[in-house]
Amino acid sequence: MSSFYAPPVTDPAGTDVRTNAVYAVGRLREKFPERISASDLITFVLPVQRRDETTVQHFLAVLNANSKVTYDKETDSFLFKPEHNITDADSLLQFLQKQETAMGIQVSKLKDGWADVEDAIDKLEAEHRLLVTRNKKDHHPRMVWIDDPTLHAPLDQEFKDLWNQIPLPSVEDTIKELRKMNHKSTGEPARTDLAAKPKKEKRKVRRGQKITNVHMQGLFRDYSEKKPEVKK
Repeated sequence: MSSFYAPPVTDPAGTDVRTNAVYAVGRLREKFPERISASDLITFVLPVQRRDETTVQHFLAVLNANSKVTYDKETDSFLFKPEHNITDADSLLQFLQKQETAMGIQVSKLKDGWADVEDAIDKLEAEHRLLVTRNKKDHHPRMVWIDDPTLHAPLDQEFKDLWNQIPLPSVEDTIKELRKMNHKSTGEPARTDLAAKPKKEKRKVRRGQKITNVHMQGLFRDYSEKKPEVKK
């Protein structure tokens, strides 16, 4: 191998300024809610051979135009901007309490600025401060709503046993009762034994002849009085 040959230097952050900005946003997301100075971002993203003034200014302009970051001119630093500024349990509860309707929030939106949100959700759910729906496959939280721990009333085991002993009607009995009330259970196929009633034919109404052409009115006039008399 020739001594003049050198293997190409790979740039993990890419050579396009827009790609560099994507890596910078990812770095800001990792450090959120901490700010990162512009110089630290440049050092983290841009290799030494690409830190010329033109490239640096272009990179900062593209990054500043990104809707997921905010720039502080006084400190010359950037901050990640999540969809919701929720970073701890208190801010999550306050956000849910201020909702006018109980629409809740998706956990995926919380992870945008709070990576370990699931740990806090598990704790708040155990304290009856959050209502949580979870995925069936992995049991990870999917949606959360506000809950009120004062409404949680623990039940004695004796009452639970009595409740579980209440007999429930079988599926067959339920279907029979529904049919008695002329209802059918969900999923029951439509009945085909009832023949469709024949439709009654409407009686045709004969309408009077309407003349629209004035010049043809004479065709329908009675001229019997003007017949000539027959001479005997």
